[in-house]
Amino acid sequence: MSYKRTNMNDIINIANEEFAMREIVCITNNGKEVKLRIQPKLNDTKVLELVANLVERSDYCVKNNLQFEELYNVYFLLIKYFTDIKFNTYKSVKKQLEYDLTAIKAIMDLGIFHQIMNYFDKDTMDRIQETLNKQNKAMKIIANNQLKQIIDDEIQAKEELENE
Repeated sequence: MSYKRTNMNDIINIANEEFAMREIVCITNNGKEVKLRIQPKLNDTKVLELVANLVERSDYCVKNNLQFEELYNVYFLLIKYFTDIKFNTYKSVKKQLEYDLTAIKAIMDLGIFHQIMNYFDKDTMDRIQETLNKQNKAMKIIANNQLKQIIDDEIQAKEELENE
């Protein structure tokens, strides 16, 4: 058996096959057909982009005193990153977030969200959940460290004032 070296184009082609889009038809609660393409097997790079986008959304909401609806945002990002549904885009981040939540709620209310989810690879969905859990733990550690630093800074400032 002879050895054939794999080149990068071979690897790219394998990845393209592995994570290819596929057409599905979902039926709304009132019987209307919704045709779309989904990526049943979710690739790690898109999962990481999804998590990064989720963190950005959360940070924006915290900084602007807005309620962050994590579950709806995760659901929206799954649809955004792993289907071919085209969403409107807005320059205003706040308006974009409002639109995105309205969009995912419409998808859910029509009864097609769970139909779409059923096409996704279970192992990949478990990996997304694991990645999100790790991200939450990391964010808690960062928040705790930031809080500790703020308290330490306040104590130091108070001590400096007392020593003057």
